[in-house]
Amino acid sequence: MIGAPMTAHQELEQMDVIVRAVDRRGREMDQRWGIGRLTTIVPPELGEKFRVQRRKFSAATLDLNLEDVRKHGDAMLRAYAKLDELATATHGEPGQPEHWEFTVGVDEELIILVRDIADAGRVDLGGRQGQIWSLDEIASVIRNHPLIAAAKESFPGAVVETVRPPKVVRSKLNDELSDVPFAAG
Repeated sequence: MIGAPMTAHQELEQMDVIVRAVDRRGREMDQRWGIGRLTTIVPPELGEKFRVQRRKFSAATLDLNLEDVRKHGDAMLRAYAKLDELATATHGEPGQPEHWEFTVGVDEELIILVRDIADAGRVDLGGRQGQIWSLDEIASVIRNHPLIAAAKESFPGAVVETVRPPKVVRSKLNDELSDVPFAAG
C-alpha cells in the first residue's frame, strides 16, 4: 500500500543507514587527520559546536527517533565537511605521520611505531600486513609488565631481546580450542 506508515523494523533499517554513513565519515576523518584530532586543529568554538552536535546525534540514536537521527545525522555530515574544509585551509593537506618501521621474529613481522594513537590511523601500510603501535601503547605494556621495567632499572643499558609469558600461561595459550562451540574442527 502506497503511503503506508513505516514499520518499526523499516525505521530501524533507515536509522542504521544514517548511523553507518556518519560513522564511515568519522573514520575517514580519523584516517585523514588522526584519531580524534580534527576537533583539536580547528578553532575551539567550532570544536565545541561539533561535540555538541555529536551529543545530539548520539541522543537521537539512543532515543530511536528516525526524524531526529536523520536531522542530526545530516548535521554531522555537514559538520565533518566544514571542519575538514577549515582544517585543510588552515593546515594544508595532511601528510603521512612520522613513523618508524622494523621487523621482528623469524617471520619478520612488520611493526610500525608512531608517536601517538592519533597517528595510528593515518599510517598507510601500502597493502602490507603489519601492526601499528603508538608510544602510549608501548608505555602501557611496560607499565603492565613490571619485571621488564625492573630489569631495565636494575641493569642500566640492558637490552630486552625477548619476552615470554610464564610457562603456566603458555600452556593455557596452547589450547586446541576443542571446548569452543564455534571453533573450526
